[in-house]
Amino acid sequence: MPHPFTLDAYAARSCSLKTVNAFTPGLTPPSSADVPTPMFFHDADGIEAEVFGRLLAGVDGAVDLRDLADSETREAATAAAIAARAPLIVGGLLPRDWERHRSGRPSALLLDPDRSGYRPVQVKFHRVLESRPTDEVRLEYSTLDAPRDVRTHDGRRFRWAQRLRAALQLAHYRRMLEAMGAASDRAIGGVVGLERVVVPGGDPSNPLPVITWLDLDEPVVPPNPETVPVPEDAEPLSTLQRYDAEHARRVELATSAMEGTPPAATLLPVIHRECAFCPWLAHCTERLDADDLSVRLTKIPLDVHEVRTLRSLGLATVDDLATADLDALEPDYLPRVSHRVGGAERLRLVQRRARLIAAGVELERQTTGPLDLAGHDLEIDLDVETSADDRVYLWGFLVDDRRTGERYYHHVSAFAPLDRTQERDLAFAAMSWLRALVDGRDAAVYHYSDYEVVRLKRLLSAMRGDQLDLAEWARGFAADAFVDLFTTVRTNFFGANGLGLKVVAPATTPFRWRDEDPSGLNSQSWFDEAAHDPDPLVRETSRRRVLDYNEDDVRATWHLRAWLRTLK
Repeated sequence: MPHPFTLDAYAARSCSLKTVNAFTPGLTPPSSADVPTPMFFHDADGIEAEVFGRLLAGVDGAVDLRDLADSETREAATAAAIAARAPLIVGGLLPRDWERHRSGRPSALLLDPDRSGYRPVQVKFHRVLESRPTDEVRLEYSTLDAPRDVRTHDGRRFRWAQRLRAALQLAHYRRMLEAMGAASDRAIGGVVGLERVVVPGGDPSNPLPVITWLDLDEPVVPPNPETVPVPEDAEPLSTLQRYDAEHARRVELATSAMEGTPPAATLLPVIHRECAFCPWLAHCTERLDADDLSVRLTKIPLDVHEVRTLRSLGLATVDDLATADLDALEPDYLPRVSHRVGGAERLRLVQRRARLIAAGVELERQTTGPLDLAGHDLEIDLDVETSADDRVYLWGFLVDDRRTGERYYHHVSAFAPLDRTQERDLAFAAMSWLRALVDGRDAAVYHYSDYEVVRLKRLLSAMRGDQLDLAEWARGFAADAFVDLFTTVRTNFFGANGLGLKVVAPATTPFRWRDEDPSGLNSQSWFDEAAHDPDPLVRETSRRRVLDYNEDDVRATWHLRAWLRTLK
């Protein structure tokens, strides 16, 4: 008999192979030390500090258990607080439910207004709401300052399609509370996202963070597409129904793994977006053919079920898909992947990429003739870097003075934590430098994607007082003289692995980044070291690494532009 075990709230919402691997005897979990943290986890401590601070300040008699490090102590304290009907419990650890294989650590537990039981609340580090027609939905929410005062908001709703995983976590905690006899009468759970909402009667200039309340019994969730033959014909489930099926499956997999009988054929790995942040990535990749679709197609728009469906139809590798007759395939394929709109278009897009990869082609020209990239006496390449808390701390410029032949890198930066005012002032300094540089010159500024423009516009809108004149100039100059090279590339090329700068520049020019692992995500870690590490040598090394990385980004756009101008 397998030993008793529990699964946390992430199991039912995550890849099934994580459960299998974790419970397979003799399979050593790899170290997670080198696994990157998802972008939305950055500044998690700061976000939680604000959320919990406001919650605790808004509820008299609240219990805060975050300082209890020992699991048994925290479990006992949570059970005692629930028994005492504490109105709010922050940082609790629910007593493990060995019989039903559950353990859970909700962000908070809020006693229902009628005191019938508790609602679980989970803090998430991304947006959770979307706009809808006002006559279609009505959002239930509470402000963090008054969490038991439930309000409604027309025209907004939870992002069920994108954030189902968060709802499944709440269902996990709901089932644990039910097992304790401590759940509220109504199956409600709350999610705190990054949105701020203008409360009716409140200050329009001061939107507030909110708890979005979800009815876990409402049938708004599609079934797992792997469990139905034609997903679009299946009736929607409640969050609790979908969770129960997913959790039962993970329990079955954990049990079979411990017994040495996991269904390996049905759990062949599929490399997808979640894998980038999973310590089992290398282990799973080793199990796949080097030409496997999910391994070779790094910009694959198919989800896990779509890849598995292709495999079941005999298309497991890039070569398989590149040579497939899609007209013959679609009658069998499309009904089984009807859980997503646009299945035929995605399939043909993936085949196009597969054919390029099979032929060893990175970029495919979609137009003919020279490209419209007029030259200027002064050309400047721009790239910004942002910190983990989403502040622009570095404005990097490559200046190419074609009149004098001088070319040099210049940056305006602050390797320290910035608040909103400091971030705005840094942007003011960068634009002041740029204004003086281009004054009276035939100049253009090049960037790759609209990210720099979006950040600039946001910061210009925050400028005040004696900064307004520069802000007005920068808006006009950006509108007239900023050139998005990504738009040029996207209009004229199709990429086997997408059209990111780090794909396109090496494929078309001899330029290479100096860093062995260049990425915006990694640069955020380097910035953290440059700003906070106690060792001055580490701080300076990390600072230099960020600057080199940023300089390479702008030099890459220079090389790419030079290549684009050679096309006939």
